[in-house]
Amino acid sequence: MLIVEDVLVSDELIDKCFCCDLSQCKGTCCVEGDAGAPLAPEEVADLDEHYPVYSRYMTSEGIVAVERNGETFAYDGEGDFSTPLVESSKACAFAFFEDGICKCAIEKAFLNGEIPFRKPISCYLYPVRVSKVGKYWALNYHHWDICGSACKNGAAMGLPIYKFLKDPLVRRFGEAWYEALCEAVGQR
Repeated sequence: MLIVEDVLVSDELIDKCFCCDLSQCKGTCCVEGDAGAPLAPEEVADLDEHYPVYSRYMTSEGIVAVERNGETFAYDGEGDFSTPLVESSKACAFAFFEDGICKCAIEKAFLNGEIPFRKPISCYLYPVRVSKVGKYWALNYHHWDICGSACKNGAAMGLPIYKFLKDPLVRRFGEAWYEALCEAVGQR
């Protein structure tokens, strides 16, 4: 484990390779599971503000889930913010399919230059989960069998998780922190 400033970084982020392969997994992480993706409290306002824009890409079931809920967020089992789920399928309400691949309506609006944020940070950082351990943030790899093709793809490319996730790590912790992480990895 590495400690970079106030962040504990699991060795798996350095030693394990990963690169999403949507042609194989079809974005299954957005449609399987028993809870929505975690949301940071500050993301809720962004979701609310930009809903009229990204909702154009959502499925009718996703829109119904948001409207039924009355909010662009839900609460998970611990009472924390999460993305709402479509009741019948347990898919993320913001998920839609394009050419047989599950994608994010929020990210689609961002990539089209329509909104200023890409998607919730927990989604952007996946397969890494962020938690609080005492005074530290902890970054851990979330093992899920549906990501087997991503592990194979990353291994073939020689792409460690922390490099695959450079952009979301920079978004979450800053460029200086990411550079410190790379330096710490190099000294390992």
